[in-house]
Amino acid sequence: MSRRRTFVPLACALALLFVAACSPPTPTPVPPTPQPIATEVPTATPVPTATPTPGPTATPTPNPHVNPLTGLGVSDAGVLQHRPILVRYGHDPESRPQSGLTSADMVYEELAEGNFITRITGVFLSQIPPVAGPIRSTRLAVLEMLHQLDAALVDAGASDPIMWMLSTLPQYPQFRHVGYGGEYFFRSTDKVPPYNLYVYLPKIRERMIADKTDKPVHVHNMVFGQEALQGTPVTRIHVPYPGLAPVDYRYDAATHTYLRFVQGVPHTDALNGKQLAPDNVVVIYCEHKKTDIVEDKLGDTAIMVWWVGTGRAQVFRDGVMIEGQWSRPQPGDQMRLVDANGKDIALKPGQSWIEIVPLDYQVAVQ
Repeated sequence: MSRRRTFVPLACALALLFVAACSPPTPTPVPPTPQPIATEVPTATPVPTATPTPGPTATPTPNPHVNPLTGLGVSDAGVLQHRPILVRYGHDPESRPQSGLTSADMVYEELAEGNFITRITGVFLSQIPPVAGPIRSTRLAVLEMLHQLDAALVDAGASDPIMWMLSTLPQYPQFRHVGYGGEYFFRSTDKVPPYNLYVYLPKIRERMIADKTDKPVHVHNMVFGQEALQGTPVTRIHVPYPGLAPVDYRYDAATHTYLRFVQGVPHTDALNGKQLAPDNVVVIYCEHKKTDIVEDKLGDTAIMVWWVGTGRAQVFRDGVMIEGQWSRPQPGDQMRLVDANGKDIALKPGQSWIEIVPLDYQVAVQ
Protein backbone atom coordinates (compact mmCIF):
# COMPACT_ATOMS: atom_id res chain seq x y z
CA MET A 1 0.00 0.00 0.00
CA SER A 2 1.43 3.34 -0.94
CA ARG A 3 1.77 6.15 1.56
CA ARG A 4 2.15 9.87 1.18
CA ARG A 5 5.12 11.13 3.15
CA THR A 6 6.60 14.57 3.64
CA PHE A 7 10.30 14.57 4.53
CA VAL A 8 11.41 16.50 7.61
CA PRO A 9 13.21 19.53 6.17
CA LEU A 10 15.72 20.13 8.94
CA ALA A 11 16.65 16.61 9.99
CA CYS A 12 16.60 15.20 6.46
CA ALA A 13 18.82 17.85 4.93
CA LEU A 14 21.33 17.93 7.74
CA ALA A 15 21.59 14.18 8.13
CA LEU A 16 22.73 13.85 4.52
CA LEU A 17 25.41 16.52 4.95
CA PHE A 18 27.28 15.00 7.85
CA VAL A 19 29.68 12.14 7.30
CA ALA A 20 31.04 10.13 10.19
CA ALA A 21 31.94 13.12 12.35
CA CYS A 22 31.28 12.52 15.99
CA SER A 23 32.88 12.80 19.38
CA PRO A 24 34.26 9.60 20.94
CA PRO A 25 31.09 7.61 21.46
CA THR A 26 30.22 4.91 23.91
CA PRO A 27 30.99 1.48 22.41
CA THR A 28 27.94 -0.52 21.48
CA PRO A 29 28.10 -4.02 23.03
CA VAL A 30 28.31 -6.95 20.62
CA PRO A 31 24.99 -8.73 21.01
CA PRO A 32 24.88 -12.27 22.34
CA THR A 33 22.79 -14.88 20.61
CA PRO A 34 19.21 -13.67 21.03
CA GLN A 35 17.05 -15.71 23.37
CA PRO A 36 14.01 -17.27 21.69
CA ILE A 37 10.61 -16.06 22.78
CA ALA A 38 8.11 -18.87 23.11
CA THR A 39 5.22 -16.98 24.62
CA GLU A 40 3.56 -15.82 21.41
CA VAL A 41 2.20 -17.56 18.34
CA PRO A 42 2.58 -15.10 15.44
CA THR A 43 -0.50 -14.60 13.34
CA ALA A 44 -1.00 -12.49 10.29
CA THR A 45 -1.76 -8.85 10.98
CA PRO A 46 -4.48 -7.39 8.71
CA VAL A 47 -3.35 -4.62 6.36
CA PRO A 48 -5.61 -1.61 5.78
CA THR A 49 -6.97 -1.46 2.25
CA ALA A 50 -7.22 2.31 2.02
CA THR A 51 -5.52 5.33 3.49
CA PRO A 52 -8.12 7.40 5.36
CA THR A 53 -8.09 11.15 5.01
CA PRO A 54 -8.13 12.70 8.48
CA GLY A 55 -11.09 14.99 8.88
CA PRO A 56 -10.63 18.54 10.14
CA THR A 57 -10.73 18.97 13.88
CA ALA A 58 -11.17 22.09 15.92
CA THR A 59 -8.57 22.62 18.63
CA PRO A 60 -10.48 21.93 21.85
CA THR A 61 -10.29 24.25 24.81
CA PRO A 62 -8.08 22.35 27.26
CA ASN A 63 -9.51 21.41 30.63
CA PRO A 64 -7.09 22.90 33.18
CA HIS A 65 -7.55 19.83 35.39
CA VAL A 66 -6.96 17.15 32.71
CA ASN A 67 -3.48 16.05 31.70
CA PRO A 68 -3.32 16.33 27.87
CA LEU A 69 -0.72 13.53 27.72
CA THR A 70 -2.81 10.98 29.63
CA GLY A 71 -6.41 12.19 29.68
CA LEU A 72 -6.41 11.76 33.46
CA GLY A 73 -7.60 14.40 35.89
CA VAL A 74 -5.17 16.10 38.26
CA SER A 75 -6.08 17.53 41.65
CA ASP A 76 -3.61 20.40 41.26
CA ALA A 77 -3.94 22.25 37.96
CA GLY A 78 -0.53 23.79 38.63
CA VAL A 79 1.05 20.47 37.66
CA LEU A 80 0.07 21.19 34.07
CA GLN A 81 1.67 24.64 34.07
CA HIS A 82 4.98 23.00 33.23
CA ARG A 83 6.79 21.79 30.18
CA PRO A 84 7.11 18.05 29.49
CA ILE A 85 10.59 16.64 30.05
CA LEU A 86 11.94 14.00 27.67
CA VAL A 87 14.43 11.60 29.27
CA ARG A 88 16.59 9.38 27.08
CA TYR A 89 16.94 5.88 28.53
CA GLY A 90 19.36 3.13 27.67
CA HIS A 91 17.68 -0.19 26.97
CA ASP A 92 20.62 -2.58 26.80
CA PRO A 93 20.34 -5.60 29.14
CA GLU A 94 22.96 -3.87 31.31
CA SER A 95 20.63 -0.87 31.67
CA ARG A 96 17.59 -2.85 32.78
CA PRO A 97 15.68 -2.46 34.99
CA GLN A 98 15.46 1.29 34.45
CA SER A 99 14.28 3.78 37.06
CA GLY A 100 11.23 6.02 36.82
CA LEU A 101 9.32 4.64 33.83
CA THR A 102 6.17 3.85 35.81
CA SER A 103 5.88 7.61 36.46
CA ALA A 104 6.09 8.60 32.78
CA ASP A 105 2.97 9.98 31.11
CA MET A 106 4.07 8.57 27.75
CA VAL A 107 6.96 6.42 26.55
CA TYR A 108 8.44 6.15 23.05
CA GLU A 109 10.57 3.24 21.85
CA GLU A 110 12.57 3.28 18.63
CA LEU A 111 15.12 1.09 16.88
CA ALA A 112 18.74 2.14 17.42
CA GLU A 113 21.70 1.89 15.07
CA GLY A 114 23.07 -1.60 14.52
CA ASN A 115 19.57 -3.13 14.52
CA PHE A 116 19.98 -5.13 17.69
CA ILE A 117 18.76 -2.81 20.45
CA THR A 118 16.21 -0.04 21.03
CA ARG A 119 16.27 3.24 22.91
CA ILE A 120 13.47 4.51 25.12
CA THR A 121 12.28 8.06 25.76
CA GLY A 122 10.16 8.75 28.82
CA VAL A 123 7.90 11.83 28.81
CA PHE A 124 7.37 13.30 32.28
CA LEU A 125 4.82 15.94 33.22
CA SER A 126 2.34 15.03 35.95
CA GLN A 127 4.76 12.90 37.98
CA ILE A 128 8.46 13.59 38.45
CA PRO A 129 10.34 10.62 39.97
CA PRO A 130 13.28 11.41 42.27
CA VAL A 131 15.74 9.87 39.81
CA ALA A 132 15.57 8.58 36.24
CA GLY A 133 17.94 6.47 34.22
CA PRO A 134 20.22 5.02 33.07
CA ILE A 135 20.57 8.05 30.82
CA ARG A 136 21.94 7.56 27.31
CA SER A 137 22.47 9.71 24.24
CA THR A 138 20.06 11.31 21.81
CA ARG A 139 19.28 9.96 18.35
CA LEU A 140 17.58 11.56 15.34
CA ALA A 141 14.03 10.44 16.21
CA VAL A 142 14.16 12.56 19.36
CA LEU A 143 14.11 15.76 17.30
CA GLU A 144 10.63 14.81 16.08
CA MET A 145 9.48 14.20 19.66
CA LEU A 146 10.73 17.65 20.71
CA HIS A 147 8.83 19.30 17.85
CA GLN A 148 5.59 17.52 18.74
CA LEU A 149 5.65 18.09 22.49
CA ASP A 150 7.55 21.41 22.78
CA ALA A 151 9.51 19.67 25.50
CA ALA A 152 12.79 19.87 27.40
CA LEU A 153 15.42 17.17 26.85
CA VAL A 154 17.65 15.24 29.26
CA ASP A 155 20.36 13.06 27.72
CA ALA A 156 23.99 11.96 28.04
CA GLY A 157 25.08 13.69 24.84
CA ALA A 158 24.96 12.91 21.13
CA SER A 159 27.18 12.50 18.09
CA ASP A 160 28.62 15.76 16.74
CA PRO A 161 26.14 16.09 13.83
CA ILE A 162 23.14 15.54 16.09
CA MET A 163 24.58 17.90 18.71
CA TRP A 164 24.79 20.53 15.98
CA MET A 165 21.16 19.93 15.04
CA LEU A 166 20.14 20.28 18.68
CA SER A 167 22.11 23.53 18.91
CA THR A 168 19.84 24.99 16.23
CA LEU A 169 16.83 24.34 18.48
CA PRO A 170 17.44 26.68 21.44
CA GLN A 171 13.70 26.92 22.07
CA TYR A 172 13.88 23.48 23.70
CA PRO A 173 15.77 23.46 27.04
CA GLN A 174 18.49 20.81 26.97
CA PHE A 175 20.29 19.19 29.90
CA ARG A 176 23.07 16.70 29.35
CA HIS A 177 25.80 15.17 31.44
CA VAL A 178 28.46 17.18 29.64
CA GLY A 179 28.15 20.69 31.03
CA TYR A 180 25.91 20.05 34.03
CA GLY A 181 27.74 17.39 36.05
CA GLY A 182 27.21 16.31 39.63
CA GLU A 183 24.49 18.70 40.70
CA TYR A 184 22.08 17.11 38.25
CA PHE A 185 23.64 13.76 37.29
CA PHE A 186 25.32 10.95 39.19
CA ARG A 187 26.81 7.51 38.63
CA SER A 188 25.26 4.58 40.48
CA THR A 189 27.44 1.90 42.06
CA ASP A 190 25.26 -1.08 41.13
CA LYS A 191 25.98 -0.82 37.39
CA VAL A 192 29.04 -0.05 35.30
CA PRO A 193 29.62 2.78 32.79
CA PRO A 194 28.04 3.68 30.45
CA TYR A 195 24.97 2.01 31.96
CA ASN A 196 24.97 3.79 35.33
CA LEU A 197 24.33 7.48 34.61
CA TYR A 198 21.22 8.86 36.35
CA VAL A 199 19.56 12.26 36.68
CA TYR A 200 17.94 13.99 39.65
CA LEU A 201 14.80 14.86 37.71
CA PRO A 202 13.26 17.28 40.26
CA LYS A 203 16.42 19.39 40.00
CA ILE A 204 15.91 19.67 36.25
CA ARG A 205 12.42 21.04 36.81
CA GLU A 206 13.76 23.49 39.41
CA ARG A 207 16.45 24.68 36.99
CA MET A 208 13.89 25.25 34.23
CA ILE A 209 11.75 27.33 36.57
CA ALA A 210 14.78 29.36 37.67
CA ASP A 211 15.88 29.87 34.05
CA LYS A 212 12.34 30.86 33.04
CA THR A 213 12.35 28.17 30.33
CA ASP A 214 9.42 26.33 31.89
CA LYS A 215 5.94 26.99 30.53
CA PRO A 216 2.49 25.35 30.35
CA VAL A 217 2.22 22.15 28.36
CA HIS A 218 1.00 22.66 24.80
CA VAL A 219 -0.41 19.38 23.47
CA HIS A 220 -3.81 19.26 21.80
CA ASN A 221 -4.01 16.40 19.27
CA MET A 222 -4.27 13.51 21.72
CA VAL A 223 -7.84 12.29 22.21
CA PHE A 224 -8.97 10.17 25.17
CA GLY A 225 -12.19 8.43 26.12
CA GLN A 226 -13.29 5.99 28.80
CA GLU A 227 -15.78 4.19 26.56
CA ALA A 228 -14.41 0.95 25.10
CA LEU A 229 -13.99 0.93 21.30
CA GLN A 230 -14.98 -1.64 18.71
CA GLY A 231 -12.03 -3.61 17.40
CA THR A 232 -10.42 -7.00 16.92
CA PRO A 233 -10.01 -8.88 20.23
CA VAL A 234 -6.28 -9.16 20.96
CA THR A 235 -4.68 -10.23 24.22
CA ARG A 236 -1.05 -10.70 23.12
CA ILE A 237 1.22 -8.46 21.08
CA HIS A 238 4.73 -9.28 19.88
CA VAL A 239 6.87 -6.41 18.54
CA PRO A 240 9.80 -8.10 16.74
CA TYR A 241 12.59 -5.73 17.68
CA PRO A 242 15.74 -7.76 16.96
CA GLY A 243 18.59 -9.01 19.08
CA LEU A 244 18.42 -7.79 22.65
CA ALA A 245 15.03 -6.10 22.68
CA PRO A 246 12.05 -8.15 21.40
CA VAL A 247 8.94 -6.91 23.20
CA ASP A 248 5.77 -8.70 24.26
CA TYR A 249 2.63 -7.24 25.78
CA ARG A 250 0.00 -9.40 27.49
CA TYR A 251 -3.39 -7.91 28.22
CA ASP A 252 -4.43 -8.17 31.86
CA ALA A 253 -8.23 -8.14 31.95
CA ALA A 254 -8.25 -7.54 35.72
CA THR A 255 -6.42 -4.21 35.46
CA HIS A 256 -7.21 -3.38 31.80
CA THR A 257 -3.49 -2.81 31.19
CA TYR A 258 -0.79 -4.42 29.04
CA LEU A 259 1.96 -6.19 30.98
CA ARG A 260 5.29 -5.58 29.26
CA PHE A 261 8.01 -8.20 28.72
CA VAL A 262 11.46 -7.85 27.14
CA GLN A 263 13.32 -10.98 26.01
CA GLY A 264 10.54 -12.96 27.69
CA VAL A 265 11.21 -11.40 31.10
CA PRO A 266 8.86 -8.97 32.93
CA HIS A 267 10.08 -5.40 32.38
CA THR A 268 10.09 -3.64 35.74
CA ASP A 269 10.84 -0.25 37.29
CA ALA A 270 13.87 -0.37 39.59
CA LEU A 271 12.39 2.32 41.85
CA ASN A 272 9.38 0.27 42.94
CA GLY A 273 9.76 -3.21 41.47
CA LYS A 274 6.47 -2.89 39.57
CA GLN A 275 6.07 -4.40 36.13
CA LEU A 276 5.54 -1.80 33.42
CA ALA A 277 1.89 -1.96 32.36
CA PRO A 278 0.63 0.80 30.03
CA ASP A 279 -3.05 1.43 29.42
CA ASN A 280 -2.45 1.84 25.68
CA VAL A 281 0.02 0.37 23.23
CA VAL A 282 0.32 2.24 19.93
CA VAL A 283 2.39 0.87 17.05
CA ILE A 284 3.25 3.35 14.30
CA TYR A 285 4.91 2.27 11.07
CA CYS A 286 7.45 4.71 9.62
CA GLU A 287 10.06 4.51 6.90
CA HIS A 288 13.54 4.00 8.38
CA LYS A 289 16.63 5.12 6.45
CA LYS A 290 20.30 4.78 7.29
CA THR A 291 22.37 7.96 7.26
CA ASP A 292 26.10 8.71 7.18
CA ILE A 293 26.15 9.82 10.83
CA VAL A 294 28.39 7.38 12.71
CA GLU A 295 27.04 6.67 16.19
CA ASP A 296 29.53 4.22 17.71
CA LYS A 297 33.02 2.75 17.43
CA LEU A 298 31.68 -0.21 15.48
CA GLY A 299 30.81 2.19 12.67
CA ASP A 300 27.05 1.79 12.97
CA THR A 301 25.22 4.75 11.48
CA ALA A 302 22.19 6.69 12.68
CA ILE A 303 18.69 5.83 11.53
CA MET A 304 16.45 8.55 10.14
CA VAL A 305 12.76 7.95 10.90
CA TRP A 306 10.42 9.63 8.38
CA TRP A 307 7.68 10.68 10.77
CA VAL A 308 5.87 13.35 8.75
CA GLY A 309 2.90 12.67 6.49
CA THR A 310 0.72 9.63 7.14
CA GLY A 311 1.31 5.97 7.88
CA ARG A 312 -0.17 2.84 9.30
CA ALA A 313 -0.99 2.65 13.01
CA GLN A 314 -2.36 0.02 15.36
CA VAL A 315 -3.96 1.06 18.64
CA PHE A 316 -4.39 -1.47 21.44
CA ARG A 317 -6.65 -0.67 24.38
CA ASP A 318 -9.12 -2.60 26.54
CA GLY A 319 -8.11 -5.89 24.92
CA VAL A 320 -8.92 -4.89 21.33
CA MET A 321 -6.91 -3.70 18.32
CA ILE A 322 -8.04 -0.80 16.15
CA GLU A 323 -6.38 -0.48 12.73
CA GLY A 324 -5.86 3.08 11.60
CA GLN A 325 -3.39 5.72 10.52
CA TRP A 326 -1.08 8.22 12.13
CA SER A 327 -1.19 11.71 10.63
CA ARG A 328 1.32 14.53 10.96
CA PRO A 329 1.19 16.87 7.95
CA GLN A 330 4.03 19.21 8.98
CA PRO A 331 7.16 18.85 11.16
CA GLY A 332 5.71 21.22 13.75
CA ASP A 333 2.43 19.30 14.00
CA GLN A 334 1.52 16.85 16.71
CA MET A 335 0.60 13.33 15.68
CA ARG A 336 -3.06 12.35 15.33
CA LEU A 337 -4.41 8.80 15.31
CA VAL A 338 -7.40 8.26 13.03
CA ASP A 339 -9.55 5.28 12.04
CA ALA A 340 -10.57 4.06 8.58
CA ASN A 341 -13.12 6.88 8.37
CA GLY A 342 -10.62 9.59 9.29
CA LYS A 343 -12.07 10.05 12.77
CA ASP A 344 -9.86 10.35 15.84
CA ILE A 345 -9.11 7.14 17.73
CA ALA A 346 -9.60 7.80 21.43
CA LEU A 347 -6.95 6.37 23.72
CA LYS A 348 -7.86 5.01 27.12
CA PRO A 349 -6.99 7.58 29.82
CA GLY A 350 -3.64 6.58 31.27
CA GLN A 351 -0.09 5.82 30.19
CA SER A 352 0.67 5.10 26.52
CA TRP A 353 3.67 3.31 25.01
CA ILE A 354 4.34 4.27 21.40
CA GLU A 355 6.34 1.69 19.45
CA ILE A 356 7.99 3.17 16.33
CA VAL A 357 8.73 0.37 13.86
CA PRO A 358 9.92 0.05 10.24
CA LEU A 359 7.38 -0.37 7.45
CA ASP A 360 8.21 -4.04 6.89
CA TYR A 361 7.76 -5.13 10.50
CA GLN A 362 5.17 -7.82 11.16
CA VAL A 363 3.73 -7.22 14.62
CA ALA A 364 2.18 -10.53 15.67
CA VAL A 365 -1.07 -10.55 17.61
CA GLN A 366 -3.36 -13.18 19.06
